[in-house]
Amino acid sequence: MTNGPVLHDDGRGALVGLRVHEPSLEGGDRVRERCRETLVEARRHEAVHGEPGWRFVIGFALGPAIVGVLCAVYLFEVIGRALQLYRF
Repeated sequence: MTNGPVLHDDGRGALVGLRVHEPSLEGGDRVRERCRETLVEARRHEAVHGEPGWRFVIGFALGPAIVGVLCAVYLFEVIGRALQLYRF
């Protein structure tokens, strides 16, 4: 905190000096056309390749299941060797 006078920014005054940047009609049409082309291409790609389907779901679930089984086997192996080492 300062003991000097408090200066307030003139927000509205600063906004008056800004210019408005609107896209031209031609530029807006070009952007709109590019968006339409992109959407058509995405729909065409989905129609050709289809959705991932059940193979993707099985692969998505199978990976973590395999890793979980390997972790459990490793854990039991470590516990078994620790028991052998300390002769329990």
